[in-house]
Amino acid sequence: MQNSYGLKQKGVHLSQGPPQRRSDVVQIPAVIETPLVPAENTPSSSGWHNNAEDLVHDLNPTCNSNNPNLTIIFFHGIAFGMNDEWKETWTTRPTNDREECICWPEKWLPEDLNNNVRILSLSYDSNIVGSVHNDVTEIGKNLIQSLIANPSYQSLWDGPVALVAYSFGGLVLKSLVVEAHKHVYQRPKNGLDDKVQKCCKTFLNNVKSVVFYSVPHAGGTQSLSNYFIWKHQQINTLNEYATQSGFFKNLQSFNSQMEHLSTDFKNAIHEDLNIYAFGEGLPLDKNWGILVPHASAIQLSNNNHYKIEDANHLTICKPPNKDHPSYFLLLKCLKICMEVKTSNLNFLTSYMFM
Repeated sequence: MQNSYGLKQKGVHLSQGPPQRRSDVVQIPAVIETPLVPAENTPSSSGWHNNAEDLVHDLNPTCNSNNPNLTIIFFHGIAFGMNDEWKETWTTRPTNDREECICWPEKWLPEDLNNNVRILSLSYDSNIVGSVHNDVTEIGKNLIQSLIANPSYQSLWDGPVALVAYSFGGLVLKSLVVEAHKHVYQRPKNGLDDKVQKCCKTFLNNVKSVVFYSVPHAGGTQSLSNYFIWKHQQINTLNEYATQSGFFKNLQSFNSQMEHLSTDFKNAIHEDLNIYAFGEGLPLDKNWGILVPHASAIQLSNNNHYKIEDANHLTICKPPNKDHPSYFLLLKCLKICMEVKTSNLNFLTSYMFM
């Protein structure tokens, strides 16, 4: 087992050692109602498609079981004009000893866990040309229907679930959890909604771990905002609606909304949920610096946070190899999730033969 010295040698700063598995889930408390402020109406040319169908990609199709040992869901970052950001976010770059690019959740996790692990990568509109205030909420609402209440996936929520998100994807993850909580405790009960409510409750109770890679929980910095503006200018997608949006025009307002979202998320999760956070240790370059300060990245973690010293905002979710802390610490977290189901099965087996 790696000690703290060994991990530091690998380029990671441990704020606390690997957490122990916690007790069973308790009752979820009521959420504090602090709704996000709707964004100003903008034409569809803003780059947002609120009604676009969200897609779910299966990264381990060889898992044929309807009762996997673990379901892992990946939330991608901002799409800078790309249609496959759901995969690009988690794809490594060639190294000296490896020439090909690797989508590591697809390649490494089935090898290091087992084939009875369901690995899903979500696809949603993350073209941040428009305002993210109301749209993050809309993405969360859409995912309730396309993922949580989808008959094709309902059996997955009966076992342990781990949610893994990078940057903007962390905002989507939190929105999904908050919207699922609202379906359980605040939506009126009627017909079809009863089924959605049941799916959401099962999903929330079985989320065992959440992992955040450089998520701006406390909001963005001016450097982060400026980088997004520059990036969109480089790909010629910045338009008049982008400069009018809440994110680009009023960073203080955006930060306030993100704080509300974090508050709602904290009140929507059960108190025994393990939350891990990875923070970037390197500046993007001399012009941009650190895009997500460590204090913002680790805000929601319950002392399970790590600074990846050799990674910047763009590389923190792209481990070069299996020995890199941004991968093997995640792997350790996922194995803890799997232990929950294994211990439950062992208990049931011993009980049956008493």
